[in-house]
Amino acid sequence: MHIIYHCYGGTHTSIVASYIHIGSLPMDRIPTKEEIENIPMFDKLNGQNDTGHIVLIGTDEYGNNIYTLGVKNGKNLVEPALKDLYYHLFKTNNGLMLIDTSSLTNWIMKIGGFTSITLKMPIIGRPLVVYGTKKIYKNIVQTVKNVKAQESAEYNAVKRE
Repeated sequence: MHIIYHCYGGTHTSIVASYIHIGSLPMDRIPTKEEIENIPMFDKLNGQNDTGHIVLIGTDEYGNNIYTLGVKNGKNLVEPALKDLYYHLFKTNNGLMLIDTSSLTNWIMKIGGFTSITLKMPIIGRPLVVYGTKKIYKNIVQTVKNVKAQESAEYNAVKRE
C-alpha cells in the first residue's frame, strides 16, 4: 500500500503525520520542541520536498510506504491525477490512500510557515510553526490513528483471502 499525506506546503502537518505514522514521533504525548525541530524536512524546502514532489518518508509496521507531498492550491488537480496514474499502473485504486492534512493547520502555523519559508525568516517563523504544531498535535495523531485503523482493516482483509 502507498499512503500519501499531503498539505499546502508539504513541510508541516503532512511531515508530522508521516513521522507519527512510521513511529518516529510519539502517539501518546505531545513531542518536545526539539523533537519537532529535529524532524527531517520539517519547515524546510530543500529541492527534495519542494511543492509537487512526493517524498518517501519510510515504511510502517505493515510494510506500507509512507509519503508526504505539498500541493499548494492544486489539491483538486493532484488527487485525481495520482488516483488516475495509480489506476493505470495497477488497474485498481486499492492500495492507495491520499490523506489531506491541510485542515489541521491552524493560523499560528500559517503565519509561521509564511514567515519561515516565503519570507525566508526561519528564526522568526519556525518557533511559531513548532508552537502551532504542538497546539494541534493531538488532532494530527487522531488523523493518523484513523488512517492506521483503515490500513489495518485492509491488511487483515487481504491476509484472510
